[in-house]
Amino acid sequence: MSKQIVVVGAGVIGLTCAWILSEKGYKVTIVANRFPSTFNDDIDYTSPWAGAHFRPFPSTNEGDLKDFPLTRVTFDVLKEISAKFPESSVKFMKGIDYVEADEELYTSLSTGYAEGLKNFEIINKEFLPKNVKFGAKYDSWCLNSPLYLQFLERRLRMYYGVEFFNSTVVSLKAISQNFPNSSIINCTGLGLRYDGGYDSKCFQVRGQTLLVRPPKNCSYKNMTVTHRLPGGKYSFVIPRPFDGGIIVGGTRQPGVLTAAPNYEDKEELIKNAMERFPELIIYDDNGNPTLDVKKINVGFRPMRQGGVRLEKERIPNSSNSIIHCYGFGSSGFEMSWGAAELVLELVEDVQSKF
Repeated sequence: MSKQIVVVGAGVIGLTCAWILSEKGYKVTIVANRFPSTFNDDIDYTSPWAGAHFRPFPSTNEGDLKDFPLTRVTFDVLKEISAKFPESSVKFMKGIDYVEADEELYTSLSTGYAEGLKNFEIINKEFLPKNVKFGAKYDSWCLNSPLYLQFLERRLRMYYGVEFFNSTVVSLKAISQNFPNSSIINCTGLGLRYDGGYDSKCFQVRGQTLLVRPPKNCSYKNMTVTHRLPGGKYSFVIPRPFDGGIIVGGTRQPGVLTAAPNYEDKEELIKNAMERFPELIIYDDNGNPTLDVKKINVGFRPMRQGGVRLEKERIPNSSNSIIHCYGFGSSGFEMSWGAAELVLELVEDVQSKF
């Protein structure tokens, strides 16, 4: 373990990689322009905005096939974390999928959907809600993303002694110049390149959700339910443990970079949720049904064509090695520990050659 590890990026992927590398005895430094402890509604620091739950989906391309096993590794690790660190906010509960259109990928249990799930069960059609064509339930987890990220940061700072440097990073070359003879873990969501700029295969997907205060004794505090609507849209509830409310969502808008909340989207999310999650309904002063919306969340998910980039790169005439780990889109929390384990394998391979 002769070389220093520099993790670039402090979203859930960067923090998780730092944890697993520190656990193995590596000296780790994190360089980023934002941390969980300094988050202030930054629109392009996506992790704190996440609903953060486990939901499987059928694979539709080679990238999905390659990436979905990472979610199963994460599931098992979070099971351990929830037991050992209740302050992490990770909570295991039932997950339910309802599909409102005829989608063969779900009904045929296409690869990536049901494999390795705990207590997976197809719901009998007579018990499905109105207009639902397919349903399944399985063991899932949810977490309170701001609290979980702060937990990771505290653990890294206070237990592992990881150093955090606040810096606007313009290139991996600049990192290599400031940290010579180090292994650089590139956990910048859009794939920062060595000479600056970003991976041309990466793009942002705008997501808008609602943070809702649920009525007392609401059952959605203890389950996560997703309706896949016709046309590929979604309506879902994701509880945030430790009285963090419930995330109601959501939108998926590739290439839309509007930071301000869209109030037409808000009204559509409320309408869809009231139809499918009536326990969330309250009544305003005029007696009209609505939701108790506390905040409108907008974040830009960093997607990548072809799936996650998780590989090592050797830069000619450089004393640094680079390991790329980015492009997780809306699945960063779900893939985080699986990805970090692969990063560890790549680091150990690099280290063995020095």
